Amino acid sequence: MNLREMELFGTLMRVGTTIETARVLGLSQPAVSAQLKRLESQLGLRLFERTGNRLMPTAEAQALFSDTAAIFATQARVNARVRALQQRDTISVTISATPAIVEGFLSTRLAQAGFRDWKRRLRLWVTDPEEDVRSGRADFGMQMAFPAKADFQAQTFATIPLVAVMRREHPLAGSAEITLPALAASRLIAYDPAWSPMGDTIRSTFQKFNLAYDTSCEVPFCSTVCQLVEACGGVGVIDQLTADNIRSDSLAVRPVVHLPGVPLILFYRRGQTLRGAAQELIAQLSASIA
Repeated sequence: MNLREMELFGTLMRVGTTIETARVLGLSQPAVSAQLKRLESQLGLRLFERTGNRLMPTAEAQALFSDTAAIFATQARVNARVRALQQRDTISVTISATPAIVEGFLSTRLAQAGFRDWKRRLRLWVTDPEEDVRSGRADFGMQMAFPAKADFQAQTFATIPLVAVMRREHPLAGSAEITLPALAASRLIAYDPAWSPMGDTIRSTFQKFNLAYDTSCEVPFCSTVCQLVEACGGVGVIDQLTADNIRSDSLAVRPVVHLPGVPLILFYRRGQTLRGAAQELIAQLSASIA
């Protein structure tokens, strides 16, 4: 008996009629009767006696059923697991990302990935991507200038330029582009290189050109840079994603010569097998960049 025949036999044993068996298996009643006849002929055994509308199992059928009960129990567990996985895969994909990535990268590309008019579900954390992924709170994280870590599998999505932002009346706003010495000589609003990979990138570039990385104000996020520059003056360094979303007419953005871009990294726990919905979203995000 192959698995299909066992399924037919086991269903007949449980429900007792060809009509109900046909309903359970999605077949026609004549098809069930024909398959049962072929099975009995193939085995050389009479498995059922018809009594009215019901099929009464023979002693041979009872013996076979006792030996195949474990197979039917396994089938029930597999079907239950399939239903559970199907339900789990419809749960929202959870992403943890920094504000700049949410506003400047994800918002437009999610529409391309099928989230326009929210036909699909998504959960978005804008907190600590590394901790959210490590704890399992998020399926994957997205962050710029994310350093390699042993417990994460990572891929680079794009390289994002770093630019300078200042008020329009600032002397440097009159230049088409800003040199590193001019940037280093300004009242700089940027990031602590001890904890910020972006801050470390800027400081390393300054050191390469024998310039001092001396910040007037250290901040955690690019959006904070824009707010402080607009209110207090000075020159800030932000990523191009944040620059593209500036809505204030009082701020100017200029490219900086020799200041390298930073990688936009997607990462998830090493050794983790991502759910199908998460893998599909990552593939579509990758395709939107290509």
